[in-house]
Amino acid sequence: MKKNWKALVAIAAVMIIVAVAVVLINLRPSDQAVQPEPSADNGMVAGKFGFPVSKINIEEGGTKTADDGRTPIGYNGTCDSAAQAAANYTPALFNVNAKTWEAQKATLNSLAIPGSWTKDATLLGDTWADAAAKGNLSSFDGGWLDEVNVSAGGLYRMVSCEPKKSALVQVVYGGRRVGDTLPGGYFGTASVELTWKDDWKISNTLTRIDDTEFKQRLKDEGPAGGVGGTPTGNMPRLDDSLVARYFEDLSKEGWVEYANATR
Repeated sequence: MKKNWKALVAIAAVMIIVAVAVVLINLRPSDQAVQPEPSADNGMVAGKFGFPVSKINIEEGGTKTADDGRTPIGYNGTCDSAAQAAANYTPALFNVNAKTWEAQKATLNSLAIPGSWTKDATLLGDTWADAAAKGNLSSFDGGWLDEVNVSAGGLYRMVSCEPKKSALVQVVYGGRRVGDTLPGGYFGTASVELTWKDDWKISNTLTRIDDTEFKQRLKDEGPAGGVGGTPTGNMPRLDDSLVARYFEDLSKEGWVEYANATR
């Protein structure tokens, strides 16, 4: 337990480093024109938490799968397909399994337009997987250190989109992360920039809190935080109290539920 606790402290330090230690160089305004937000679908009805419910589903939209045999790829380039791609790519950005980490990174690289962001996006996973390999961190349920489920969050916000060119999508996901005993539940927001290269590819993500240029393109960074209480080991589910807490100081404007969000 003492060794595990020390490992968690070290990993927490790395998480802080990932967030604040990288200094931006040559900051300049984005030369990409701000895209207009897509018009609202007036046919949407309000869901359990008051957000409109889309007709599109998580884990759909692609015509084939990536090398991992799970991640849908091969989209048609519409803005709806960008919302699907962002949801479907989110696990590749955040999942960390000690037994399959190298294969997970290979999948992420296959979905990505290479850039400095990929190193930032995999730094924490590298640290966790290394700690587990050295016996300093105990995994759960077959090697998991961090496991996300987009349906558990089930929200997206289309910040901007131009079909078959570019899109900026925010996705709220649920997750459970290694702890001293049972994994603890949490929710987070992935802010994903997609660029069309005969398919939607990830060209950037908001990984560092000091990435001012990226954050200026967003209304806010989206809901995130722990669930609280005693860890259950189960994937968390949104409820009214969590939605109220996460959105207390954030705008609900533009957020839409995926049709198959867990509610």
